This record gives sequence, structure tokens and C-alpha cells, in this order.
Amino acid sequence: MARGHWLDPLARKVLQAIGDLPADAPAPTLPSASMAAPIQEPDWFLDVNRATAEQWQRLPGCTATMVDLLIRLQQGGVQFSQADDLFQLLELPPVLAERWRPHLIFHWYGDAPPLTPTAPIDLNADAAPTLQEALAWPPQRLERLIEERRRRPFAHLADLQERLCLPPQTVEALIGRVRFGATRPGPSLPPGR
Repeated sequence: MARGHWLDPLARKVLQAIGDLPADAPAPTLPSASMAAPIQEPDWFLDVNRATAEQWQRLPGCTATMVDLLIRLQQGGVQFSQADDLFQLLELPPVLAERWRPHLIFHWYGDAPPLTPTAPIDLNADAAPTLQEALAWPPQRLERLIEERRRRPFAHLADLQERLCLPPQTVEALIGRVRFGATRPGPSLPPGR
């Protein structure tokens, strides 16, 4: 029964050079760029900031809930500047995100998109001082946010925009910067109310 050679690679090369060991089998070659299968371009595109519900539904795995959220944000004037913000908002699995990416086009309509920091803040759980420092909102708006989240945690950006009557620019500045974790049920009303 033949055993693999135990020598280190340098000793193996020396023994192969003097003919005491057979040469290594040639490594498999990769096909050249001209032989590789061509990358297929998508046959349709979606303008993320102007797409209709029907266009969103063409994307694989785009649920009715996602479409509703995206249309509500669009109607509120919110725009996306990059795919990763969209994927983060929808909590899209990476495999599905890569299937969407070739179809997405990001045209910006209006002023330049805002820059976003990397650490997201939790609008349902972070303390008021943390929110004030991160958001730099007027005190009345921050008080309204705290009051509304006590009543019922925010579900997503569209819910936040509608309940606080936020302008589109404010919501756009939050994309990629906030999350809506740590939801806890609000106080329940007595039956019959």
C-alpha cells in the first residue's frame, strides 16, 4: 500500500530534480476569460426612488409587507442613496440582496444625500440623552418620539415618519443610522374600549 511522501516541499523538489521521486501532477488550469461563461446583464432595472408597487414585486422574495413599507416611505418623500441602506432597512438576507443588486438603480432627486455614521441607534430603547446627542433634534420632536414609543414601539421608518409627521429629509438622514429593536408591548386597553 503506497503512502504519501512525508518530506517537506524543498526536499521533495530536490528528490524530484534528481529523479528519485516522480514529478507532481500538473495543477488544473482555470478557464481563461475568453472561455468563461459571459456574465448575463439583467434585462430590466428598477429606479429605487421612483419604483411602483408592481416593479418592486418583480424582485425575487419581495413581500407585500416590504412593498408597502417602500411605497409608504416613497410617498413620504424618502429616498435611498445606496443598496446597502435598502437591504439593511428590509433586513434582506445576503443571498437575496445579491439577487436584487443588479436590478437596482439609485437616482437621487433633489439635494445631495446625507452622510450617515456607522453605529445605529435604537429608537425604541436608547435613553433620551443618547437620542438627543445622536439625532440633534429639537426638544419638542424628541419629547414626541419618547411619548409615542411609550404608547407603542415604532415598527419601522414609515411608522416613525407617520406618527411623528417627520419631513422626508429627516427620515432620509435616519436611513442606516437607526434600528427598531427592543420592542416591548405597550399598555393594553381594558376590554370594550
